[in-house]
Amino acid sequence: MNLVLARNLSSVLLLPVRITSNLVEYTRISNIRMEKLEILVNKLRLENTILRDILDLDTTRLELENLQLLKASVIGRDPLNINGYLHIDRGSIHGVINNQPVVSANGFVGKIRHAGSTSSIVETIENRGFTVSAIDINTGIHGVVKSHTNLIFDYVRHTDTIHIGDTILTSGMSEIFPKGIPIGVVQRISESDDLFFKNVYVTPATQINRLVSIYIILGEGRSRIKGQW
Repeated sequence: MNLVLARNLSSVLLLPVRITSNLVEYTRISNIRMEKLEILVNKLRLENTILRDILDLDTTRLELENLQLLKASVIGRDPLNINGYLHIDRGSIHGVINNQPVVSANGFVGKIRHAGSTSSIVETIENRGFTVSAIDINTGIHGVVKSHTNLIFDYVRHTDTIHIGDTILTSGMSEIFPKGIPIGVVQRISESDDLFFKNVYVTPATQINRLVSIYIILGEGRSRIKGQW
């Protein structure tokens, strides 16, 4: 009788442990699946942007480079967000190398400045020395986006047509950044004392100081015509 009672009692006492173990395993598997789905969604967003951009080309000889996105968590940052750098938990053992493009779910972030073994440093667009070639997708005007207290779409001439609300994307005129990544939206335009260029201020697509995770583009992420770039 005592043996039967002990068995019944042990099964009752172990039930919460079993439930907890199953719940932990289920949560772990769910998190893995969610991360894979999240990566897939962002990959499709980038591919969709690139495909829209190449519709004007001869698509009979067109190939799209495979986009390989690696998710990384932000594990360190300047609390004042002055220097525009992020510390992430992915490094060379995960396939990270210097100068790989970095994006978020909303758009452009920056590039890998230094790839360590298990962690890396991301130089973001908020760094004062950072520049990226860009294009106004609404008017086709080319320029360079850089940080100067605020983001500025620079080298836009006084005679260039550009409007508040225009979307600014990476132009692809770079050996690092693929074309079509959202950088931001034109917020304000003002004349300047410069003889040639006016001031175009951009609201960034990504709020760097709120990022908890980013995506590194491991592949080229470019549209390609066979045998040519």
